Formats: sequence, structure tokens, C-alpha cells
Amino acid sequence: MNIVITGASGFVGFNLSQYLAQKGHRITLVDQDDYCQRLVHSSPLHEMAFICCDLAKDRFSLPHETDYIIHLAAMPHVDYSYHHPGEVFRNNTLSTQAILQYASDHHIPVVLASSVEVYGGEMGRVYHESDEYAPVSPYSASKVACEMLARSYAQCYQLPVKIFRLTNLYGPWQLPDRIIPRNFGRMMDGLPLDIQGSAVRDFLYVDDALRAIEQIMLNGQDQQIYNISTGQGTTMQEIGAQLQQLHTSNGTAEIREQEPTQSRGSSLVVHSGKLRSETGWFPQTTLEQGLEQTFRWYQEHPEWVRQFSREYHTKRSTQFYYRYGKICSSGYLNRTKKAREGCSE
Repeated sequence: MNIVITGASGFVGFNLSQYLAQKGHRITLVDQDDYCQRLVHSSPLHEMAFICCDLAKDRFSLPHETDYIIHLAAMPHVDYSYHHPGEVFRNNTLSTQAILQYASDHHIPVVLASSVEVYGGEMGRVYHESDEYAPVSPYSASKVACEMLARSYAQCYQLPVKIFRLTNLYGPWQLPDRIIPRNFGRMMDGLPLDIQGSAVRDFLYVDDALRAIEQIMLNGQDQQIYNISTGQGTTMQEIGAQLQQLHTSNGTAEIREQEPTQSRGSSLVVHSGKLRSETGWFPQTTLEQGLEQTFRWYQEHPEWVRQFSREYHTKRSTQFYYRYGKICSSGYLNRTKKAREGCSE
């Protein structure tokens, strides 16, 4: 099949592009740039077409005979949205509306990425797709708006749309603005672990999420929402304890209970029974296995990880997490003729 992936240079988009290309699909990548040099480090992706554009602002054209659009593009950081709510809300909703309109005009089914953040998050609850929206952050509010936009296009224009809500993912190529990759970077440089917050989260290895997205695309029902999650909660302190087992220098851990902002629920554990019953999907990687595999990957790619050393060497501040978009180079664009030809500038 011919599949367009928006947000293709991001953590999920990059891994998904590789995964689906290996399955024999023809992939077109859409993003503003090769953020943080993921694409340039993977030579097979250089054979894929790259469309460079800002979906929220630019006019764009996708390949003819596109079978699916998987829309991942978004500003994804919850804490960043706390400090820049207007920017995040406008970007996420406008880019989604543009994709939905294009898909409706050209009769292309859409698979839309959302987030479990739309549930808000209360201690002791396990969330299902039927639970009411309770967004806490501007980011999660933008995801609610995007879901409602998608449902309106399905209703008004009969656009085939499937929605999935991702839990907290981790794995290779994730930037160190999240607890797991941030501490892997610190571990590689002999620094103590930096564990912040007391929240409970549902952690899923990225490869399991990629299989789930594929199953939803191929076998999910239109106008349905699917949680992609493990259904198991893990505290930040438990993550710290598991990381310490991988910390060969036996360094100490700095554990601070206070959250960096008020933009997160206390607990987000999410049920994925609907996805499992309809497609047969289930997580295949335990947290212990996933952490070990991810740490091994980071050790094998120190040159990529250490371009962010300035960020993970410092204590987590309110502003460091989005500096990557400003400091990363456009290596893929400079090396790929197709990318330059696709730019809408």
C-alpha cells in the first residue's frame, strides 16, 4: 500500500516509517524538517519521498493513489503546552483540520493519532475508550479538539477515520526530554539518575505500539477509537529502581516528588481490551525487556544521544524540553534531493 505518514521525523513517525517500509509498503514522509537527525541516520529511509511543509500553514499535495494517511504530526510535549498553550493548540488543531480536509477532498482514509492524556488521570482508575474527556493540559485539550474534528469529518463528509490513543511510549530514537531516555543519557555519562514526580504511568515499548497502529489501520473499524496501552501502572520511583539495575556505576538517584508543572494527572493507566479483542494485538515486550533493549540501543548510538548532553546534564527545567526543534540540524533535507523538491516554501 501507499501510506503517507505525517510527523515522520518524530519518535513514533520515524520508527513507524521504518517498520511499515520493512513490511513492503511504499511510504511518503511528511514533516517540517529532519528534527534531531533521525532520518539522516537511517539510510533505507533515504529512498522514501519526503514532503517538507508546515501542515498548519502551508499548502501541500500528497502522492496520487495514497491508500492511507497516518496523521502523527503534533507538538507533543505536555509541559511545553503549559507554557505555550496558544502555540500548541493552534498547531495541533490547524494541522489536523488541514489533513482531514485534504483527505476528504481526495477520498483518502485517515488513521489519527491521539493521546491517553485526554482522560486527565486520577489515581486508582483504569481508563476505557468510553470514559468522558477530562483534559488537564492545553496539549490534551488540543487532542480532544482533534478527535472531535475527525468525528465531524466522518459525520459530515463520510470520511473514513480511525483514531488511536497512545500511552507513554519509550524505545530507540526517543529524545531525552522524557524520563527514560533522559536518564539513559545520564547513565551513559556517569551521572546520578534524575527522577522527578510521583505520577503513575502506563509505559509501552515502541515496537508494540507500531504493531498496534498497523493492526488498527488494516483491521480497525471506521469511526472507532482504540487505546494502545498495557493496562499496567508504574510509578516514577519504580522506573528509577529498574533503571538503577542497569546503572553499572551504581550511582545514586535523585528523586524529587514535585511535578515540573500542574499539567498532568496523577495516574494514567489505560485499558486496551477493545484493541485486543478486535485485532488480536497484545504487548509482547515487558518493561524489563524494553528498558534493557532501549539502554543497549542508546549505548550503541552515543553520537546521536550526546548531541543532547547539554539538556540531560542539567536538572530538568521548564524550558529545556523543546529546544531540540531549534538546535537540531536539517541533515536529511541537505542530503535528500526529494526532500528539497517537496518543500513548500
